[in-house]
Amino acid sequence: MKTILAPALLALALSASMFQLVQAQETPDLPEDYSYLTKLHVPDAVAQCVAAFDRWVENAPKYDTLIVPDRRVLSAKIDDDTPIFSVGDPIPVDKVIVMRAFAKARGKAQWTRVDSRCGVRDGRVVGVSLTPNIKPKIVR
Repeated sequence: MKTILAPALLALALSASMFQLVQAQETPDLPEDYSYLTKLHVPDAVAQCVAAFDRWVENAPKYDTLIVPDRRVLSAKIDDDTPIFSVGDPIPVDKVIVMRAFAKARGKAQWTRVDSRCGVRDGRVVGVSLTPNIKPKIVR
């Protein structure tokens, strides 16, 4: 009986540790508001970035609302070759996702085109930034 119990306990301990390892490596679930992006076949990293931008904008001093149109989400550029988020913010990342969005300045009614950058490392968003993308004026 003891010879059967020892391997069973060892197998149980091994399966419990493997379950913890797999759970630690899973990417966080998307909130329900963004689950439609998976139906559009948007990569998980891009969907996580859209959710991170929405959370970030709530507390941002400059902007109070951000819209990323679906067509911009579908055409997001994913850069796997960049080892850092940006020169000004050298956070190590696995991917940098860039997409065009529209942001409304806090207290103003005007919307501004912005380039949004999102850094992802180990399946988690580690950095976000919005840069105004001012359309150049044509001088005639």
